[in-house]
Order: sequence, then structure tokens, then C-alpha cells
Amino acid sequence: MAFSVSVDRIDETGRELLSYGTEDFPIAFFDDDLTIVSVPYHWHDEFEIVIITEGSIRVRIAGEEFTLSAGDGYFTNKGILHASTLKTSTGHQHALVFSPGVVSQSGDLIWKTYVSPILENRRFPFLRLSASVSWQREILQLAEAAWRSGGYETEDYPIVVRSSLSRAFSLLMRHINDPENAFRYSGRLQRDEERIKKALVFIEKNFDGSVTIENIAESASVSTSTCLRLFGNVLGTTPIAFLVEYRLRRAVEELKHADGRTISEIAYSCGFSDASYFNRCFRKEYGITPTEYISKHLANK
Repeated sequence: MAFSVSVDRIDETGRELLSYGTEDFPIAFFDDDLTIVSVPYHWHDEFEIVIITEGSIRVRIAGEEFTLSAGDGYFTNKGILHASTLKTSTGHQHALVFSPGVVSQSGDLIWKTYVSPILENRRFPFLRLSASVSWQREILQLAEAAWRSGGYETEDYPIVVRSSLSRAFSLLMRHINDPENAFRYSGRLQRDEERIKKALVFIEKNFDGSVTIENIAESASVSTSTCLRLFGNVLGTTPIAFLVEYRLRRAVEELKHADGRTISEIAYSCGFSDASYFNRCFRKEYGITPTEYISKHLANK
């Protein structure tokens, strides 16, 4: 399979703009340097298992927020909005994003016993995996074995990957009803996330133009006050702060491929109407100026 490259783009539906593996083996293996790759809010129709191999990250998912260190990780169910932020100077993670079909064929006994009960369980949005808990550590080890075999295409890697993930799902099902795994993922929170997704898609499609909080609220069919509440409760930020952060991420990608354009031109193309404001926001977010970022990026090529 080989390793895939992480991106933070989504399509017109809000899903990640990525192809996971191949049609006959739909799984992707990511080797992410978190000082280079960001993990903004996103969702997808596939399962995901992440293993932190270096540093510490802050994860926000399904109304929960927690910190993970090297050796820990998490499992994410289908369609769940999630993001993480690097909290240390260095950080690395291994991630597997895969179709349920990698584990078993839809409708067979394995699917009915181990896959469908997780896939269809909206009360089980994710699972935090701690290396200090024996069965969770085993899931992390199985995921790492699948990642190494599939990413490096070792001998019989499709069998190794499927076997490892099947055993991981067996453990998930064995512990899915443990009291400590119960989440307060209410129907209201699920509805709020669906509305937030509409707003995020709107921002993705219109970030380079004039966008107001009223526009964002209208895209989600909510009032301005409700929009503020949704962004605060679900994402822990404000609509405008999220918009600025998204514009900055897009500006970073543009700066990597400036092709003779000035910083002001890039700022305007990403929705900033004032170059000096863009510079202030960029320095506050990344600790360096756009000019310094370009120099650093060129030096690392």
C-alpha cells in the first residue's frame, strides 16, 4: 500500500479530499510529522485509528477533550467530527483510515458480530486508547502491526492487516459496553455537529471572499446567537476565529508555492483584506512572519 500524504482539504460535502487505499483494499496508512501536518476539524465515512509515537497532542472529539502522549491513541467511528493540536515542540503519529470492508464483507457473520454493532452505534463515537490499560494497549499494538505491514508492504500484508484489525474489533466489541466507555454523546450534540458541518463546508467554499458571522449562521440555518453557541460548544472557538484559522492554513499552503506572488497577493487570495492584519495573525498563530516562513520552507527543501 505504501504511506499516504495527509492533507487538510475537504470536498463539497465536507468529507476529506483523500482516497483511502485502493478499490480492492480501501485503507490508507499515514506517517505524520505533526510539526508539518495539521489535523484540523474533519470527518469521513471510514474508521480511523491513531497511535501517538512522539510528543503530546490535545484531541477534541464528540464533545470531549483530552490529552494523549506517546504510546496512547484513539479510535474514531464513521462520520465523527474530530481534530487534534500538537502541544509539544515535536510530535509524530501513525494513522490508519480504512473502510469497514477491510475487516469483513458487508452482511457476513463477522460483519454482523463485530463491525455493524460499532458502525451503527451512534452512542459510540470514539474510544480513547491508553497504553496503561491492557486491552487498549493490545488494540494499539495490533493497529501498529497493521500500519507497519501495510505501510511497508511486507509479505502477505493484506492478510496481516485484515487479521490485526479484525482482532482489534473483537476487543472493541468485548469492551464496548464497559461503564468507563460510556459517552454523553446525546442526540442534541449529534444534531449540533451536523449543523456545524454545514457551516464548515460553507467556510471551505467561501473563505476567499467576504464572509460574516451572519453568512456562516445562515449556511447552517440557525440564528447568529445559536451559531455562536454551536461553535463554542462543539469546536471550542468562535465562527470568525475559525474562519481566520482556516484562512491561515490555506495561506500556509499558498506560501509553499508562491511562484513569484507577493505576500500581499497571497493574503488577499485567502480572504484577508489587509496585508498587515494577515501578518499579525500569521505571527500570532505560527510564531514567525510569512517572510520568515517562506525562507524557512525554502531552506528545508
